Amino acid sequence: MAIKLGELLLKANVVTEAQVKAALDEQRRWGGKLGEILVRMTFITEDLMVKALSRQLGVPRMDLDNLKPVPKPVLHRIPHELARDLQAVALQLKEDKTLVVAMAEPTNLEQIDTLQKVTRCKISPAIATPTQIARMIARSYLDSDAASLDGDAEDAFKVVDAQGKTVVKSIAELEARGAAAASQRAAPAPRVDRGAAPSAAAPSGPSAVLSQIEEAQRREVSALKAMVELLIEKGVFSREEYLARVRR
Repeated sequence: MAIKLGELLLKANVVTEAQVKAALDEQRRWGGKLGEILVRMTFITEDLMVKALSRQLGVPRMDLDNLKPVPKPVLHRIPHELARDLQAVALQLKEDKTLVVAMAEPTNLEQIDTLQKVTRCKISPAIATPTQIARMIARSYLDSDAASLDGDAEDAFKVVDAQGKTVVKSIAELEARGAAAASQRAAPAPRVDRGAAPSAAAPSGPSAVLSQIEEAQRREVSALKAMVELLIEKGVFSREEYLARVRR
């Protein structure tokens, strides 16, 4: 039987029993993956979690942000939708038809079995953070997906909020927002009292804009959960009814 994530992280001394218990309580109430809940509750960072799991499981860790582009024939061994659904991306095809795959859950035997059937390769799993995997999937599949669209490649990229509304429509818009933020920083600063503490420079660029969007989405999720909790307390619906509807 596979060791549970909470037990692995406890053995690695990166979380406490109280933190795991709180995250498990949150999981029972709202569902979701334990690792994502621990990260969302700021008990652990994604990077630290992946490092700990790599060490405990003996699975190689991949820093996807610093990898060279994966050849398209290798990348497309895993179709885009499956890569997104399983949080898995192909990195290397060895001569013996072993496919190295970065996964958020490298010990998930069901996912590995699915990948083996689809790719017709032996799967050699590695571990990477879910955020890095999502970024690599968005970045790597962009060109090929755009080729099947009537519009240009920019239309193949968008960011949506927790309600599914499009927040950023294209890479061009994302870059424009980053440039606007940089311009605001470069503008003459308003006069301030000499005794006032200097404010930290706000980050700019596409990465900073994405970080701001992610933070806004986290706040939206927290507000939504608080509202649902209140409705449950008021007897509008039960927790079981809510979870059943979410899982449809």
